[in-house]
Amino acid sequence: MKRQIILLLFLVLFKLSNAQIDSLVALSVQTETDTLHAKSKPFTTKQKLIIGGLAAQQLASLYLEYKWWWEDNYHPFVINNDGGFNNYSSGLDKVGHFYVSYMYSNLLYELLKYGEFKEKNCLLLSAVIPFVWAFSIEVGDGFSSYEFSPADLLANTLGIGYAFAQNKVPYLQNFKFKFSYFPGKYFRENNYQNWSLTSDYDGHIYWLATDVHHILPKKAKGFWPKYLNLSFGYGVNNFSESFYYASKGYKIQREFFIGLDYNLNAIPIKNKTSKAIVRMVDYYHFPAPGIKKTGESNWQFKPLLLN
Repeated sequence: MKRQIILLLFLVLFKLSNAQIDSLVALSVQTETDTLHAKSKPFTTKQKLIIGGLAAQQLASLYLEYKWWWEDNYHPFVINNDGGFNNYSSGLDKVGHFYVSYMYSNLLYELLKYGEFKEKNCLLLSAVIPFVWAFSIEVGDGFSSYEFSPADLLANTLGIGYAFAQNKVPYLQNFKFKFSYFPGKYFRENNYQNWSLTSDYDGHIYWLATDVHHILPKKAKGFWPKYLNLSFGYGVNNFSESFYYASKGYKIQREFFIGLDYNLNAIPIKNKTSKAIVRMVDYYHFPAPGIKKTGESNWQFKPLLLN
C-alpha cells in the first residue's frame, strides 16, 4: 500500500513537472510564431537546445528527488513549523532556501535572455519553473520523514520574488545575494566522513553584496572602485558539533560578516557567451578581506573570510 501511495505521489509530482515542460513547449511555439510573423530568423538551434535542456533538467531533478529523499520513506502527509529563524540551524536553512530559489530564478532568466527569448517569457518562466520545483519538493517532503515546511516554501517564494523584482526594477541590481562555502571544521577534522554540501552548514555563508560605486552620487563615485562591493554575510558556527557531539554541550552560534566582494559584472565584456557565464559565476562570493563576529565575541579581522 505504501509503495502504491509513493507511486501516486511520484505521478502527481511528475504532472507538476510536466506543467513546467508544457510551459517550455508553449514558449517554443510562441517563439516560432513570433519569428514567423516578424519575418525574421527561424527558431534558432541555441533556443531549441535551451528548451530541451531545461525539460531534461526538470525530469532528471524530479527523479533524483524521489531516489534521494522519498523512496521507501513514506508516512502520512505532515506539516511541520520548525521555528523559522530560531530553529535547529538558527534559520540558516531558511536563508539557504531563499538563496537557492533566488539564484535558480536568476540563472534561468540569464539563460533565457542569452537564448534571445521574449522578455515577458524570460520573466514568467524564471519565476514559474523554480516555484513549481520548490513546491514539488515540499509536497514530496510532506509524505516523508522530512515533512512539509510552510516556512521553507515561503523562503523559496521570497527568493523567487526578489529575483523577479530585480529584473523589473534595475536599481535592485545594486543589492545582490551571493553564497560562499569552505568545509567546516568538524568535517575537516574527521576526514569528511558523512560529509555533504547541504548538511555542512558551518561552511555556508550567505551574502548581500552592495554595489557601492553604482549607488553613490556621481561626484562621489571616484572614492569607491567599481570592481569592489561591500557585502554583509550570515552563517553559523558549531552546527555539526552540536549535532554529533551533543553530549559535550556544544551550542550553535550565529555568525555575522562584513567584507569586500568582487563585482564581476563591472568587467567590460563584449562577447555574449562570456558575459553570460561571468554574470552566472557572480552569484558566488569569492574569499575577500573583512571582519566577522561569532556569538557574543568581538569583531575580528580576517584576511580572507572563509567561515
